[in-house]
Amino acid sequence: MNRGVNRQTVFFGDDDRVEFGRRLADIHGRFGVETLAYCLLDNHYHVLLRTPDGALSEAMHRLGSIYTRHTNDRVGRDGPLFRGRFHSLHVTTDAYLLMATRYIHRNALEVHDVRSIADYRWSSYRAYTAQRMTPSFMRTDIVLDNFGGDRADFAEFHLGDDSLHKSRHESRIRPRSVSELKQLIEFVLADDDLHHGDDASPPPWRDRTLLVLLLTQPEDTSWLAELESELAFPSADAKRMAISRAVTRRDTDPAIARAERALSRLI
Repeated sequence: MNRGVNRQTVFFGDDDRVEFGRRLADIHGRFGVETLAYCLLDNHYHVLLRTPDGALSEAMHRLGSIYTRHTNDRVGRDGPLFRGRFHSLHVTTDAYLLMATRYIHRNALEVHDVRSIADYRWSSYRAYTAQRMTPSFMRTDIVLDNFGGDRADFAEFHLGDDSLHKSRHESRIRPRSVSELKQLIEFVLADDDLHHGDDASPPPWRDRTLLVLLLTQPEDTSWLAELESELAFPSADAKRMAISRAVTRRDTDPAIARAERALSRLI
């Protein structure tokens, strides 16, 4: 994921989004990078990539530099287009893969007047639902295999957070371990930084603060005992103090509050 300098526009028109697709095709041909999902908004993008041959940094550097040069030439601007190096997160489980795919496609709902993700041209969702041809640089089978190849089931998985969606699909994305919880925390903090960050390095304690706040979740969870072990409080008093500090930080740090809400929706 990456965003424009000072959250400025990076896709000035449809020609730019088409060019970005050409850049994805280019890194596929040169480095073997496969795109599993994408969504291109006005001032940022999300891409879910598979790199069987490695070379992610080289591929993304080429994509960003050539796309910036093309866009600057087209619109008559100069200087950096993106705020810096892309932000990458390592996807290691099927649950995380599906959550990331769903999240990326639902980003389209941020666009004014887009009421359905199926209406948005500049994401990979319509390739998954056979509403358009799959680009040569994309693979849909890896994600669709989790739905037995059923495109209708895949589409239903992308519905909003209603009770039907939760009851039918929660087992696919619900974290089963503290390791998966840590991945989701990294994800929600990175996404919050993409939308709200000021380009400064975020405080290193935010990850642990969110882990501690999970202890206040009202429902019974399979990972609660593992979480307690991971946090390794030396005493019950230390645990109470840690929870109190975490609640105070949430109440005074908007990024923590936003991330906690996002994390609660995901789990």
